[in-house]
Amino acid sequence: MPAIKSFTAKDVCAALGGISRSKLHMWAQLPPFCDRPTRERSARRFTKADLITFAALQTLEDTLGMKRRDVQRVSAAVHRYVSAPRQAPGAELIFIPQENLDEGEAVYLLRGQNPTGLGWVVDMSKERERIDWYLGFECSQRELPLITNIASGQQR
Repeated sequence: MPAIKSFTAKDVCAALGGISRSKLHMWAQLPPFCDRPTRERSARRFTKADLITFAALQTLEDTLGMKRRDVQRVSAAVHRYVSAPRQAPGAELIFIPQENLDEGEAVYLLRGQNPTGLGWVVDMSKERERIDWYLGFECSQRELPLITNIASGQQR
């Protein structure tokens, strides 16, 4: 069984385009990260699910304008969503309703329907792709150019 890869704060900052360590430290004080035991003189370690969660929080805060107090209220729900086993479709849009952010499950997968109220929509497939790209994984098949004539090797 392969070992679980963990990442340092430096790795997280690099994966998210050079965010500041102070911003990462602020996110690390949010649930569920604040509940993890830490050791003195030992760096925090993060998982791939943590990286994807931080990428989603960055999009919510920096791109979609979510206030920090709201980020604090949804961080655990975003992490639970990212950590849950599921077969994700190619498009993985999640909806975070503006109302009832304090309720435990504030993240919903949009399956072809439109959001029913005010809130934020995050394309989690883009967040996963961003982290996968940083980790050096290949791009998905759907993004490769189609070769129409294999015999001659020419693209159209």
